[in-house]
Amino acid sequence: MTANSISAAEALAIRLDGRKVGAFAIVLAEMRPIRPRGGWRYVKIALRDSRGKTSTGSLMTGIVSAGGRGVKPWIECRLFPTVTSGSGDSIDARALGLEAKIVAMLGDLIPPGGHLMIDYENPGQEETFAELVLRVPPAASYLGSLMFQAGFRGEFKDWYFPEGGHEGPRKLQANKSPDRAAARRAIANHRRELSAFVARPLPSDPAQAAIVRRAQSRARRLLKLLRA
Repeated sequence: MTANSISAAEALAIRLDGRKVGAFAIVLAEMRPIRPRGGWRYVKIALRDSRGKTSTGSLMTGIVSAGGRGVKPWIECRLFPTVTSGSGDSIDARALGLEAKIVAMLGDLIPPGGHLMIDYENPGQEETFAELVLRVPPAASYLGSLMFQAGFRGEFKDWYFPEGGHEGPRKLQANKSPDRAAARRAIANHRRELSAFVARPLPSDPAQAAIVRRAQSRARRLLKLLRA
């Protein structure tokens, strides 16, 4: 593939290849066009360890779009908190902070006005699913907080019910505000929603109370981040 033949979406995805995440390096294990969607690329992200072995499991799979016709670049992805290494062992990507690191990298790729969507209906993301069912503010959910800290501080959207029949599984969308005025409105909304949430009484059910309590702790950290 020559420099002149690389599409804008491919150029975005290639920026991930070889980047360090903890003790590992990102490997762009697969990239292919999605037909008939012009400009969309399916990607599969794996990990390479210090011995040069590439994982057989993925850290992330998804779609990269460079946008166009007034639409800013966006990415839709699925994260895997456990990855099978090249040796067949399990890598606890969540405990090692690799989920947070790849989301931060995606934040580097997407400019103001763009957005990131992460599927929360797949195995390993049950916490976010349960939080959103319990009306936790999207930004305070596990996946939402990762996106918020990665710079996605515009409006959030929970795609809990596909509107047109082609949106796929449930996903959480976080936007980057396109301009300062939109950013101020979004931040004000986040402050209001998160402040109300941390004051909300816990559910009577112990399991639900534990879920909400963890999310409220996240919300307090986000509010502190906004104040800073």
